[in-house]
Order: sequence, then structure tokens, then C-alpha cells
Amino acid sequence: MNNHCLVDSHVHTEFSDDCTVPVGLQLERAVQLGLKGIALTDHYDIDYPNKKYAFEFDVAARRAYITDFKNKFSQKLELLHGIEIGIQPHVIEQSRNIVSQGCFDCVISSIHAVDGFSLCSQHDFFLHKTQQEAYRRYLEEIYYSLCNFQDYDIVGHIGYIRRYGNYDDNSMPYEDYRDILDEILQVVIRDGKGVEINTSGFAYNLGTAIPDISILQRYYELGGTIVTLGSDAHRVERVAGDFDQAIKMLKQVGFTSVAYFKERMPIFEKI
Repeated sequence: MNNHCLVDSHVHTEFSDDCTVPVGLQLERAVQLGLKGIALTDHYDIDYPNKKYAFEFDVAARRAYITDFKNKFSQKLELLHGIEIGIQPHVIEQSRNIVSQGCFDCVISSIHAVDGFSLCSQHDFFLHKTQQEAYRRYLEEIYYSLCNFQDYDIVGHIGYIRRYGNYDDNSMPYEDYRDILDEILQVVIRDGKGVEINTSGFAYNLGTAIPDISILQRYYELGGTIVTLGSDAHRVERVAGDFDQAIKMLKQVGFTSVAYFKERMPIFEKI
């Protein structure tokens, strides 16, 4: 696979409370892989339910720190200043304020918590729900967030909940949730936003990217054109991880390009 046209649009660093990798090491890895660019999209989850994690940082200080690296790597790599905003209904206004402060290249809107529970670490969310009820409630929260928080560029990892819940079959096929998924995808397309192909699904042994090909196929059928690649890397070795499989999936669906965001505008690269 030729990496020279590819940007990893979802990478974490020491500014995310669940990651200890210094910025410089993630950038050096991207250079080693021959990537065109990398977007540093650290977590900012206001009022995150699991208080063991403080997913917030000084936006101005981080920007100054990243800008220094941007200058150092300017001849080797396109370094993009991003953020992954964790949306919950009661923090939407605060989240808008954070985005307005940052002068970001790209903003990922993600759901990491539902109904006051962290999906990855507070498993009470899954109690007294069938798998389909849990997944549908998660998808409803994505839809609500996209209708009420439009200051984003990329909807993150549709299907993130598949990484958790301890189900024997953790798939989320389009046909099982077609009504709510159509609503989500139509809002994304209407608002000119992008869908992320998050390759962490392979790292979590899901066997697919997030979302899987059935959801991506429907996005394409509905007229969706903006897809980004994101490794969701919290470790150096995961930068651009499994991008070859993601590209294969995109081509199988019919996409001929991938996008990344710079100054909040999509830029397309042929694949």
C-alpha cells in the first residue's frame, strides 16, 4: 500500500488521559510509515462519568506545543491540529465553547458515554438490556448528538460500543438497525460531514473496521462521499494500523478517494 497519500485522522498522545505516548513518538512513527500526514485528536470529554479519567486539557497550551512540533516536522509530515470531542446531551454548549477556542483543523464527534455510564469501563450500562437494546440506545445517542451539535467534521467510530459488552457476537449489521442508521447517515450527508473508518476494530478482534462494510455500503448508497481513515492509536505501533484492510473495504464499496480535514475543510486523495 502506498502511504504517501494517506493521513491518519485519529491519533492520541500524552494529552489524552488514557494514553502515555509523547507527541514526538507518534510523529516519528508516521514519518517512518511514509504517511502524508497525521491528525492529533486527543480526547476532550467534559464530565466523563468514570472519574478515574480526566479527559480535558489546556486547549491553548496544547496548541502551542503542537505548533512547535509542526514547525520541526514541516518538511517530513503534515501535522494537523485536531480534537475528539466526547458528546453527552448536557455538555453540548460547553463542547461548542471548547471547539471555538481551538482553531482546529479537524473535530471528531464521538459518543463514549450513554445515560451517565462510560461504555468502556462502567458495564452497568449493559445491565437489564438485550444486546439490541444496548446498541440501539447507543445509536440513538449518536443521532441526538449530530442533530444538536453541528460544530464537528467527522463522526467518530459508529459502532464503538461493539468493543464492549462482552457479547459472543459483537457485530452491528446495518439490517438490524437500518432505521436509526439511515437517520444518522442522512444527517451526516445533509450537513456535509464525514464518516470515519476507524481501524481499531481489528485491534479489538472485532474482525472489521468500525463501522463495518454493511454500514459503509449504505452511506455510499445514500450519497455519502466523505470518508476519513483513523487508527484511534493509543500506542505507537497502532498508527495507521490496518489501513490496508480499510482501503480494500472502501474500494469494494465503490469509493475512489479518502479525505482528511485541514482548516475544517475536506481534502480528497485518490486511493
